[in-house]
Amino acid sequence: MRDPEELAALHRYLLQIVQRDAGIVDPVAIDLDAFREPLIKAAHRGPVLPIDGVLVRDWSPSARREMPGVQLGMRQYELAGVRFVQVNFDIDNNLNLYFHHFVAVGRADYRKLYRLALECRRNAEPRSVPPVLPKDQLELLWKNTIGYLDRSNLSTIRAYGGRAKRGVLLTGEPGNGKTMACRWIWEECRRRNWDWRLVSPDAYRAARASCNPVAAVKQLFSTERRGVVFFDDMDIALRDRETVHETDDQAVFLSALDGISITEGIVFVFTTNCSLDLIDHAFKRPGRLDLVLHFRAPSAPLRTELLARWHSDIRTALDLDTAVVDTDGYSFAEIEELKNLLIMNYLDTQTWDWKWAMRQFAVNRDEFAARHRKQVGFYALSADGERSNGDPLL
Repeated sequence: MRDPEELAALHRYLLQIVQRDAGIVDPVAIDLDAFREPLIKAAHRGPVLPIDGVLVRDWSPSARREMPGVQLGMRQYELAGVRFVQVNFDIDNNLNLYFHHFVAVGRADYRKLYRLALECRRNAEPRSVPPVLPKDQLELLWKNTIGYLDRSNLSTIRAYGGRAKRGVLLTGEPGNGKTMACRWIWEECRRRNWDWRLVSPDAYRAARASCNPVAAVKQLFSTERRGVVFFDDMDIALRDRETVHETDDQAVFLSALDGISITEGIVFVFTTNCSLDLIDHAFKRPGRLDLVLHFRAPSAPLRTELLARWHSDIRTALDLDTAVVDTDGYSFAEIEELKNLLIMNYLDTQTWDWKWAMRQFAVNRDEFAARHRKQVGFYALSADGERSNGDPLL
């Protein structure tokens, strides 16, 4: 283990070389971590420079685009007018990487480079595909979640005395797009490097059972920065107190959602299979719940749009008009299961058989729908000794 003073001296020495030979004034060392690859790929590669006259090139073909191409030396980069260098000084494999592998930028450009790195990382993330929803519903969902949290929009809301938080409820039968919509919001939130939190019923119950339930539940509603908190299937906390008689549970939930302390720069997204009639009135008031979106079984145009996203090999082999008609009344999840059945059958037969998939789907659904009624007691027997279908004698 090297002496800490020796390591500090080595680091100061490398920064002096960066300032002297690369012309970076007052350099700041940075460990780019997850920002390194997208930032380096976006930047213009400049020449390599030796460190105190020593240069060892690296011919490894792996990760060549984002690596500096030297084992001992520096490479210059430029992006949007910001100059920086990537330093490699491999002298001891036992050292933490940030002692001899780092990026250095002038202190005056530090903040700008950080903003550029955020943008590069955001652009490097694959664009999330919007869910298959009616256009007006999709626009409402965006405006009340990601659009609402846009920095300029939040500033305008605050400037005019508006409430810089939002509550959105997604309701409807299972399988009709609530999870798909939440995944889209989550991906857009993550792509922007915003905070997010997923609160499941189990997490909520664990918070309620903690030694300080009020504080634990409130923590579930918080983020360190602007972001989105998803509450998945929160039927227990949302149901009408007069119906379920859980007044304490609902009171804690409502207080955390909109108590005396004000939470800003945050959107709460709730999903539930409950009818709106069963949801507590106190929860539905503005400031707690501002928008309700009902997710229903997809119409013919939406089913057409969903099928259009399937692999081209499947689409080419099917009569899509027939598939749209056959799936009338099916949920998104059920239509996606038909695709899975098509693929499974293709693995065995190398053919795309829509009729087989429809038949197999019907069989599978019948199995789920069949309920074995377990009866308790003594039963009358028929003449052949089999149990009758009548009611138990006792």
